[in-house]
Amino acid sequence: MTKSSKKGSAVKLPPRPGAPVNFQDAFSHSYESVSSGLRAASYTVIMVPKREFKKNGPTGAMKSVIKAVPVAILAPLTGVSEAISYSLLGVRNQLKPELRKEEEESRRGL
Repeated sequence: MTKSSKKGSAVKLPPRPGAPVNFQDAFSHSYESVSSGLRAASYTVIMVPKREFKKNGPTGAMKSVIKAVPVAILAPLTGVSEAISYSLLGVRNQLKPELRKEEEESRRGL
């Protein structure tokens, strides 16, 4: 799954697997979510201004840095919030596995 920006670059988001059985299942997905958010932020803050500097000089680079500030703040927060959500789901499913089974059955239409 990818998320495209205006300039055509794509940030790969980790695929969301099914409901985690326990916290260990959720941990790797959580790690990937945080990493993806940090990669998106670093790309926006470093690579985009570098490209703009080559095209438009210092003025273009400064404009792209200013535009990148919200992304630099929100992209890691998005990854962290997804990681927390998925980790809590893993903990819940570890403590009450019958809830996970009921949710899987309801998704299947049983």
